Amino acid sequence: MSRATAIKTQTADLSAAQRQMVITIWLTYALFYLGRVNFSPALTSLSEALRVSKAEVGVLGTALFWAYAAGLFINGELGSHFSPHRIVTFGLIVIIAANLLFALQTSLVVMAVLWGINGFAQSTGWPPMLRIIAERLDKAQAKRVSTIMPLSYVLGAALTWVVAGQLVAWRGWEAAFWIPGLLLIGVLLFWWRSGIDSPVKENADGNGFHISAITGEWRQLWPVLIVALMVGFSNIGTFIWLPTYVEDTGLFSPTLMAFIAAILQAIAGMGIFLARSMVARWSSIFRTTAVLLAIATAGFALMVVLPVRGQVLLFAPTLMAAVGSGGLVISSIPLILSREGRSSSVTGTINAVSNVGGGIAGIGIGAVIDHAGWSAVFALWAVASLIGMLIVWWKRGQEAQA
Repeated sequence: MSRATAIKTQTADLSAAQRQMVITIWLTYALFYLGRVNFSPALTSLSEALRVSKAEVGVLGTALFWAYAAGLFINGELGSHFSPHRIVTFGLIVIIAANLLFALQTSLVVMAVLWGINGFAQSTGWPPMLRIIAERLDKAQAKRVSTIMPLSYVLGAALTWVVAGQLVAWRGWEAAFWIPGLLLIGVLLFWWRSGIDSPVKENADGNGFHISAITGEWRQLWPVLIVALMVGFSNIGTFIWLPTYVEDTGLFSPTLMAFIAAILQAIAGMGIFLARSMVARWSSIFRTTAVLLAIATAGFALMVVLPVRGQVLLFAPTLMAAVGSGGLVISSIPLILSREGRSSSVTGTINAVSNVGGGIAGIGIGAVIDHAGWSAVFALWAVASLIGMLIVWWKRGQEAQA
């Protein structure tokens, strides 16, 4: 082993305290999803209970992810200036309240408002947490950890689908909200007791609001923001609608549907490990992202013409590629492109645009399902992945310049 390699390996190793910090952040963010995607397995029951169409009930996804997107801009910026620990704590309190109140409602309008509030509160998690990682670890460590962080929301979503799906079958759609709300109280206490926060720095670039710096970042980031929009449309779209797709196939019994959706998502989570190994092999986040998006494009395109059973079989590997690339876009690329003190802000901006795409998918995919079926959905996801792939490949030189 060369001296340079030894130094690189040593730098990338985490201390016991750093590992504990990363695990705590990972677990906390995974459990955020108990109060975020718990509505997905309840969409059909909600549609029936409220006597509205899938497109109409899909407004909950749009409210969640567009409010989440707006919150990412705001809380991402706040996360660069104030205590990430306190921001995450405040967010969890609001998430708990929104879920408990949602379970008491009978109006879709009120539900949409509450779910929008929940979406805004959910945005207090990812950017401040990535700031802690960026500032508590060196660059080699942060890059390594950033490739595994997306697994938190993949497994968090899978766990939530299983739990919420069983709760809907057991006690109705209301249970999918009030029980996760109560469980999140434990998450709140766990996070608060951890005391994990970013180091206090004097005269850092992130201190003080500078509009020119923010707009300058947006101008530099616009190609990546388009990629984030495309990835959000496809990846978040599957988060919202995968349980509904499994139900619409007619291949599974009602008791198995949530499990099947969760299994598909868990398999898709292996895309995080695939992306991690590809990054280690090629030492390139951008190249890995482009290749995975190309695979996702091919998978979604094939699903347009395949019969239902073929679609189900191909869905998992396609999602692996989509989730792997999406994780790099919202986790690793922000850390590469952000300068010191701006990691929370850049992460918030990229994730915000991704969730604008998710918001479009919330109501848009529901309308497409109602009028054109799932093949049209897969075609849209293929086009989105293709656009993202072309832009990432075009801008791959930015990684070397960072």
